[in-house]
Amino acid sequence: MISGPKKAVSVLMPLKLYERVKEQAEKKHKTVPGYVRQVLRRYLWHVENAPEALTKEWDIV
Repeated sequence: MISGPKKAVSVLMPLKLYERVKEQAEKKHKTVPGYVRQVLRRYLWHVENAPEALTKEWDIV
């Protein structure tokens, strides 16, 4: 877990996307916010350490 200061962030998403995220979080026995944090952590790790593993679908413009 990342320690230190924290910053709250609000994310607005379509209901269908939220339902998909919630379903995946439940499968992993995590809360929705905890699952979103893990997804972001893993995405950023790949961006910083293995960008070649990311396909064009991951490009954020």
